[in-house]
Amino acid sequence: MRLSEVVNEILIEVNRAESKHPKWPKDRIHAAAIVAEESGELVRAALQEKYEGGYVEEVRKEAIQTAATCIRLLKNL
Repeated sequence: MRLSEVVNEILIEVNRAESKHPKWPKDRIHAAAIVAEESGELVRAALQEKYEGGYVEEVRKEAIQTAATCIRLLKNL
């Protein structure tokens, strides 16, 4: 997959997330905690894919959501 396609998927997710959850915490600690929560879901999906018969598509979905959350944090610094 091309980088431009991946970036486009992330930007679509940023827009979806901002529509679904328009409020973003002003407190950087809480904002970082949201990123950490998303990255934890990514790790969980990767572990499930590796050891429990999970799906790589779930890993991909969580990676996109994690990247989108990072962008939201950066946008709101």
